Amino acid sequence: MVLTGRLKLLMVAAAAVAVYVVMSAPKDPAESTAASSGAASHAATGSQGAGASAQSGGNRASGRNVSSAGSEDAARMLAQLSNRVTDDQSAGALFKAQSWYTPPPPPPPAPVVAAAPPPAPTAPPVPFAIMGSYARPGDAKVYFLTRGERVFDVRVGDTIDNTYSVDGEANGQLLLTYKPLGIQQTLPIGGS
Repeated sequence: MVLTGRLKLLMVAAAAVAVYVVMSAPKDPAESTAASSGAASHAATGSQGAGASAQSGGNRASGRNVSSAGSEDAARMLAQLSNRVTDDQSAGALFKAQSWYTPPPPPPPAPVVAAAPPPAPTAPPVPFAIMGSYARPGDAKVYFLTRGERVFDVRVGDTIDNTYSVDGEANGQLLLTYKPLGIQQTLPIGGS
């Protein structure tokens, strides 16, 4: 760091002021009160014996009183500063923690979805297959139906296992009704 002449002069002046303040401050607060009472009594007698003080070098004595009065003021101010009390609330507010966090907005409410109506019940696929049919002259036609290994011989109007009723024949198909739901189903007859 380069010290210029101006900077050197300012540093010397600051050091001189610091030395003056340290040297002129009283060592004991009792001395400052005694000095202030002595200065007051000296000021009162100074007006009466102005001629005597002028003869005995009163200029120096009055100069000392002026400088000691200035140091007394400085000492009084330092004593006030050292004994000051701060408010706890204002001290706490000075170093109060601050957060910039802002909570996110609440999520939007879930949309209300109307429940779709359940699908209409349907009949299961027809579990039968047609093996053939037979018709005697003058009698009703008999249809032979199979389910697994079981064979059923049915006529129009019959009911199979209380589940299917045989309604008739139309367009080459056997008409069956699924009784629990009342749904009509067809079963192709084929070339029998």
